[in-house]
Amino acid sequence: MFATAQAEEEDALFAMSFEELLDQDVTVAARKSESWLASSGTVYVINRTDIERYGWRDLKEILASVPNMDYFYQWAWLPGGQRGFTGNMSGTLMLIDGREVQNLLANEAFIMNNFPSARIERVEILQGPNSTLYGGNATQGVINVITRLESGVNEVSLLIGEVGTRHGHGVFHYQQGEVELAVSASYFESDLDYREIREFIVDDEAFSRNSKDGLRNHNPDDFRNREKNITLDSRLTTPWFYLGNNLTRTTNVSGIEAVAFDYITGDDAYRGYSSYYLGKHLRPCSNWSGNLELSYFREYKEKYRLSVDSPEQATRYEELALYTEREDIGPSDRIRLHTQWHYQAGSDQDWILGYDGWRTEIGLKVKYRQTADGVKLVTPDSWPTDKSRSDKHAVFGQYSRLWQFGERTLKVNAGLRYHRQDYTNASWLPRVSMVYQTSAEQAFKLTYGKAFRPPTIFEFDLVVDDEIESQSMQMYELNWSSKFRWRDIEFANISALYSMQAKNFYQKVQDPNTQIWRTIVAGEHRVSGWENQLRWQAQRWRGQLAMRYISPDKTRVAGQSVVLDVPRYKVKLGVGYALDQHWQVSAFIDHWDKTLTEANRFQQSGTDIVTIPGWTILNMNLTYTQGKSTLGLYVENLFDRTYYHGNARGVSPVKYIQAPRNLRLSWSYQF
Repeated sequence: MFATAQAEEEDALFAMSFEELLDQDVTVAARKSESWLASSGTVYVINRTDIERYGWRDLKEILASVPNMDYFYQWAWLPGGQRGFTGNMSGTLMLIDGREVQNLLANEAFIMNNFPSARIERVEILQGPNSTLYGGNATQGVINVITRLESGVNEVSLLIGEVGTRHGHGVFHYQQGEVELAVSASYFESDLDYREIREFIVDDEAFSRNSKDGLRNHNPDDFRNREKNITLDSRLTTPWFYLGNNLTRTTNVSGIEAVAFDYITGDDAYRGYSSYYLGKHLRPCSNWSGNLELSYFREYKEKYRLSVDSPEQATRYEELALYTEREDIGPSDRIRLHTQWHYQAGSDQDWILGYDGWRTEIGLKVKYRQTADGVKLVTPDSWPTDKSRSDKHAVFGQYSRLWQFGERTLKVNAGLRYHRQDYTNASWLPRVSMVYQTSAEQAFKLTYGKAFRPPTIFEFDLVVDDEIESQSMQMYELNWSSKFRWRDIEFANISALYSMQAKNFYQKVQDPNTQIWRTIVAGEHRVSGWENQLRWQAQRWRGQLAMRYISPDKTRVAGQSVVLDVPRYKVKLGVGYALDQHWQVSAFIDHWDKTLTEANRFQQSGTDIVTIPGWTILNMNLTYTQGKSTLGLYVENLFDRTYYHGNARGVSPVKYIQAPRNLRLSWSYQF
């Protein structure tokens, strides 16, 4: 009897969570709850079970499991993009629990170590342009992080790793009748100074080819890259209203990217945002439901670094006139009113209607320099204070209709947004999607979408332009999503073919006659590609295989026509095995194709094409669960492979070395 009960318990444990993936609802595709298979477009969902099984520590590692995310980690924030477009993450819209947290200065999805996995219940990634429902910056896609405020669990967790890495997190829930309070808080710190990084950054030819490199400090012991992060999420829900906040405070916002300019001393900085919201869910009748929400977002950036005057007059590092400079931008503020309504016209059709209106005010850019006479205040004349305040208004709508043909269904979504804001053109943004389900286990999806990214205050910095046209993106996509069984193995597959075209790239140019700077808005870039993610489960085995291949437009540079800054193909294979009801082991193999990047020639003028070699690494995770407590041991880069990410943001530094083999130990307890 005991053996039978134990076997049933093990079978239930090994079978759990795969159906969660197949049947769980997602909200990111249509701003309403719908099944993964019936959702329009290409949507990836990483749930809590995946995160715990594979041992992913933060959002960066979670996103790496998605076949068509592009990023390059420079040991601070995470630049990149989606589907072969890469840069500063301004084309990816970042949401926390469905609310935008894009930074105000550069419209970036600001991802650092402020997204530990202990903070995350699940992640929904929507690929492609989706400004119709989400507004600006959703040109390449949307990342929606669902925090553990909705999990209903109480948990504490700790993590320790090499180079002084420490992380703690707690999530707590309290409910009294219809009133519920949830709080999630985390703290992270790490020195981020592996020996391999110290040696790499003093190698000018391998790392950076800036004109100052011959003069900078080449003592690796002076390097520092310490990062600290705190986060706080909270929400109070009552029958009458809800309110909450998301808060991040972080230090170190440049990583090793700034080392060439900061002479190995690193970059001490502070950056943070606070987001507060107050809203109410409304249901005036059975067919109508909606909500009204007022939110306030504040951001601040403060940066310290060691700078130098007239380095061309010096012949060695000891002759440089160094000084400490601090640069502040902000505080910057946004107040926003959002309302969205859902009208269920019948069992086969519904409407979504909404309005967005907000005012943004960017703070002043100020520099402080420490001199022999004390602190000197420097305010750049070029900072466009006349563009610091802007108003934005948008109305949007989406109509959905469902037709039933026996077991087959056809769903059509058609949406449109009108967006108007200061200092750029107004935009009409359509999105149309057809989802044809041949059965409850297979769907074919055809999607067309258009999106935009408005200019930021940095695009107006230094130039004389009063108005700059928005960047735009349009996409055609064919998706096949299915779930099926072969023998005793269950499968779920997402496959997508797409073509995306970006227009209106920004480039600052100076008139040689008048010496006046202007922003040129021109050019286009197309990326076509294929991506696929296959997941499977068979008794104690579980795994996934993610692949992508892209064909971007080539760029003419240094006398060559090449694909810059992104690998053409990537493959990720993950396998997990449950040893018993306590022990699980998993492994991930990552392979990236080589990357070509533009870099300064070493000790010569002009630029050249540099090849970042392809690489393959293996990560492993072992977990032990006993009751409500879990221990985990994670090994990153098991075979200690030396590999690099290229630099898609400039011609120096050339590339960024990634982590050598290292261990981390985690523990969590639910109560």
